[in-house]
Amino acid sequence: MTDWERALIRHVGVGVKTSKALFEKIEVKDWDERPIPGKRTVGEVAVHLAVLLEADLLLAEGATAEAMQAFYAEPVTRDQLSERIDRAFRIYQEKLTTGFVARPTYWGVDDSMNGWAIEATVHLYHHRSQLFDYLNILGYELEISLFE
Repeated sequence: MTDWERALIRHVGVGVKTSKALFEKIEVKDWDERPIPGKRTVGEVAVHLAVLLEADLLLAEGATAEAMQAFYAEPVTRDQLSERIDRAFRIYQEKLTTGFVARPTYWGVDDSMNGWAIEATVHLYHHRSQLFDYLNILGYELEISLFE
């Protein structure tokens, strides 16, 4: 494994660990709350965050729109969030270290394997921050350091 791969996996690992800490804070009563009108609910952001590493790599490998609709149609409950993000992280680590063939997305975006690995990382941190902000807006006391 290269230094670059180790560093990326470490930083994604921090994102996963801190996302799981946020998942644990979500109260049932807030699952369907929409702190910002017109945006996703707390639950929708949490589910998206839990599966996005896997989803981004499916897209990177050329998954069709239909395949992605089927992927996103798989229900993920509040109790499954940590398990799903762990699964997505395992897939991310495996693909990053063994390699994969990047293909254009169904909407025409083309990038390298390394480009997709970075994109997935940025995507994870973006939605982790969104969930963190949502919980703050809802009045949660969050003593979570998002970076190491």
